[in-house]
Amino acid sequence: MESRSMRMVAILLAVWTYGSAPGCLACSGKTLLKTGVTCQEKQEILEEHNRLRSSIALGQVRGQPGAKFMMEMVWDDELASVAQRWADHCNENHDSARHIKRFLVGQNLARTWTTKPPKAQLDTEPEWRKQINKWFDEVRLYRNTYSPISGHFTQVIWGETYAVGCGFSYYYDPWRGYTKNYVCNYGPSGNVLGIKPYVHGWPECHAYGVEFSSKYSGLCSKKNHHNNVKKIMKHTLV
Repeated sequence: MESRSMRMVAILLAVWTYGSAPGCLACSGKTLLKTGVTCQEKQEILEEHNRLRSSIALGQVRGQPGAKFMMEMVWDDELASVAQRWADHCNENHDSARHIKRFLVGQNLARTWTTKPPKAQLDTEPEWRKQINKWFDEVRLYRNTYSPISGHFTQVIWGETYAVGCGFSYYYDPWRGYTKNYVCNYGPSGNVLGIKPYVHGWPECHAYGVEFSSKYSGLCSKKNHHNNVKKIMKHTLV
């Protein structure tokens, strides 16, 4: 009976991962079962990041001041490609080769695992909103400047960061079990020592030469952003 049950799990995994797992040896010592981010998940990732950033910008998070300048995040295919490549390696460390020509890249990682084999396709799918909110929940550890203990939070709400791209993999680890692996890359990178995550105050996008977002209250649109980086950095020095 147990043997038949295990065969059924193997068949289900084969059905779920057909066409999605690359079948390469990048996931050393582990079995890569599922990989990639769907269009719907991309939208979910963007919406959750921008919803949380908007709540900060408008001063709606207890104990946190509002933001004069906080960019609306947009999806970036190059960042996503680099993130997915790293997710497919099943590596628990940060990717030291994640930076691209346009800018330095920040990175948030998360993993969850269980010893129980999946019983349905839903068990293999990512929970992006939940993981992004776990990063954001480090706000309780935040002390008004960048620190490694709240680094996931500060990268999520870093005012100057406007691009995000993420990758996901689901694999079997003989030591831990069935693992969901989340990788998000951000540009330009946040978490700079000696720099506040954002300029405190009420949203003033026009003062920084950019437009207000048409979708997310309190956020600024990417238009003309690059011409104002020096002005932004000047105001964020601690």
